[in-house]
Amino acid sequence: MRRGLALFLGTVVSQRTSHSLSLNNISRRSFTAFTTSSTGIMSAPSLKKAKTDTSSSTKPLVVAVVGYTGGVGTCLLTAMNKIGLEPYALVRSKTMKIDGGAEVPVDFDSLGQSLLEAAEKQNGTPVIADVTASSHVQDQYSGWVSKGISVATANKGIFAGDEAKYNELLASVASPAKLLHETTVGAGLPVLGTLTALKNSSHEIQKVEGVLSGTLAYVLGAVAGGKMKLSEAVKNAKELGYTEPDPRMDLNGMDVARKAVILARLSGLTGIELSKMEIESLVPKALEDCSVDEFMNGLSAYDDDFAKRVADVEKTAGSRLHYAAKVDVENKIVTVGPMACEASHPFNSAGPDNLIAITTNFYTRPLVVQGAGAGGDVTATGVLADILLCKQN
Repeated sequence: MRRGLALFLGTVVSQRTSHSLSLNNISRRSFTAFTTSSTGIMSAPSLKKAKTDTSSSTKPLVVAVVGYTGGVGTCLLTAMNKIGLEPYALVRSKTMKIDGGAEVPVDFDSLGQSLLEAAEKQNGTPVIADVTASSHVQDQYSGWVSKGISVATANKGIFAGDEAKYNELLASVASPAKLLHETTVGAGLPVLGTLTALKNSSHEIQKVEGVLSGTLAYVLGAVAGGKMKLSEAVKNAKELGYTEPDPRMDLNGMDVARKAVILARLSGLTGIELSKMEIESLVPKALEDCSVDEFMNGLSAYDDDFAKRVADVEKTAGSRLHYAAKVDVENKIVTVGPMACEASHPFNSAGPDNLIAITTNFYTRPLVVQGAGAGGDVTATGVLADILLCKQN
């Protein structure tokens, strides 16, 4: 989803029980103040009052930002500046600057060693923040975390990729390093920390459902009630900057599917791979391989069929069709695609937001996390929150 869509998304977190929670009056720390294990997975807070560890709270952070010239990277530097956190190193695709020095060719081994040496001198915590989409950068993660360098990342690739490689990465984390990737699902929304905290505090995760694409939320909202045809909704979304330059990158559901893999793995499922999942694309087969212009011009031929599908769902009062991911933990099934939701389903109040509903043995009415799921600022502040967690024991 393009950044433009985030301009009108408000951030709200709510719990579908007898109470309502809002990020306007509750800080993100409320949701992320959990103990972090050596694998970087957040666990529930202990009820026993712990002795304050002032040494960890006063340790300086020694941070390298990889991808600092990109959209999220520039927002991250701005957010860091607001709280007085200066980056130790700045890295882009071909060059890097360390400790205010001149630009030199990127050398990730040298970067890691410099961070460790600086952290030792300052009695600080070394952290690398990755705000790229580069698989090459992710290939360095295991080397960094095995040496004690924490990684805070918005790059979902390896977390949704091959399960064996994912597990190898988790196993390589050497304490006190942490591997944090809250922003790989829902940008700055406290989804992964909340899910993992529930699991670690004895909740049995039964189901996780998510509207995980603002673009698709906009399109499905536009066609609801017959307000627009599918082709019109996609055309409007593209003109407003809500889609990728090729809208099929949004409509094929693959980004939602990657987020679903991450949610499934953190829910405790194993054997989950993209290649094994049920993913229903909104891109007609006949238009998968043509040019963007041909796709946009040809999509109207499928308007009536999709309108009928929407209308069939809406025959039941209050029901809506949403594009969503569903992680059925009990039956070990992950599906991605259009989902018919009855009137009482949380998705029907999502609007253009991302919304994740978590059902457990205790939360039989799902706990809901809702808000803007994309945009440079919310993603950057989510990464920054993970950076700050890196210095907590």
